[in-house]
Amino acid sequence: MISVLLVDDEPVLLDIGRMFLERTGDFRVGEAESGQVALQRMNSDSYDAVVADYEMPEMDGLALLRKVRESWPDIPYILFTGRGREEVVIEALNSGADYYLQKGGKPGTVFAELANFIWKTYQKKKAEQDLIASEIRYRAVVENQSEMICRFSPDWRPIFANEAFLRRYGIFSTDELDTL
Repeated sequence: MISVLLVDDEPVLLDIGRMFLERTGDFRVGEAESGQVALQRMNSDSYDAVVADYEMPEMDGLALLRKVRESWPDIPYILFTGRGREEVVIEALNSGADYYLQKGGKPGTVFAELANFIWKTYQKKKAEQDLIASEIRYRAVVENQSEMICRFSPDWRPIFANEAFLRRYGIFSTDELDTL
């Protein structure tokens, strides 16, 4: 289940958004009525994505985005607003928003699209994190292995060697493998 923080200064929209998203069974939704409350909730609870309105008093959705990126650079962030000005879209994407979605239209359609954006963004971020974790495991197993490991091309040129192999043959960098 994906945990989403929905940020909007209109309580009715928070209720509708929570209802539509939770009805799918894929999301658990937390609510915040302002950017400040959102930051407090993010400091105390864990969320997989943030969906925020643009136009809010004290701190708009772009200011919140910048603050979120300072502490949670990888969390998916979707700007969900009734405003469709091109400069807001550009600034949102340049500031690190993953998507920008307008609220207008039939609620069922708009929230289905929002759920799709949340799901796609979450899956993309999860895949990136899984790749990083896989790379760390690879390095732990192969590069830090005390046994010698070397990979050769079909014409028997070494194309990879771990630290143990390099030390054994007195090689200081993988660039020197061509000398073997």
